[in-house]
Amino acid sequence: MGNGTSTPPEATVYGLYQCRGDLKTTDCSRCIESAVNQISLVCPYTYGASLQLEGCYVRYEHIDFLGKLDTSIWYKKCSKSVNNDVEFFKRRDDVLADLQTAVSFKVSSSGFVEGFAQCLGDLTPADCTTCLAEAIAKLKNLCGSAPAADVFLAQCYARYWASGYYDLTVDSSHDDQVGKTVAIIVGVVAGLAILIVFLSICRRAMER
Repeated sequence: MGNGTSTPPEATVYGLYQCRGDLKTTDCSRCIESAVNQISLVCPYTYGASLQLEGCYVRYEHIDFLGKLDTSIWYKKCSKSVNNDVEFFKRRDDVLADLQTAVSFKVSSSGFVEGFAQCLGDLTPADCTTCLAEAIAKLKNLCGSAPAADVFLAQCYARYWASGYYDLTVDSSHDDQVGKTVAIIVGVVAGLAILIVFLSICRRAMER
């Protein structure tokens, strides 16, 4: 909006929203409505903000970010590690290898291990592949032998879990960057009745 030739740069806003690929249209609408309502509370008075809920994602900026690959890590979540389990690692690696071939949203399973991955829709197939390769590499490197893990990069995410292993007590970390404030919040998405964990990235006007 406001990107016409007569509009000053500071008045231009670019935005994007996307739902997880397996959500029904009605649940997607409810999730986006919740995200839009919450983003102004989490990131008030900002030139740009991103909000990732369990089922959807919203972002706006005053600079054009659309279609530009960014593989910086925003958030990771790893369950407690387990002893070496050859069968689990084989199944996990099969799932992650399959997820790496996604071009938008993909679900995969191998025995008792399941997972899904998704890129933002503004990425090209080649950039999606690059982003997912980075996300999956970080899942393995940062979460080690965790039987369940999530990694959110700026433009894609990947998740896997083993049946019966998932533990909500997680070890999470993130890298703060200049001009960004990261908030991890737990709540309930209205209408979806599911526990969510979402992260927000705010760029404050005073820091621009």
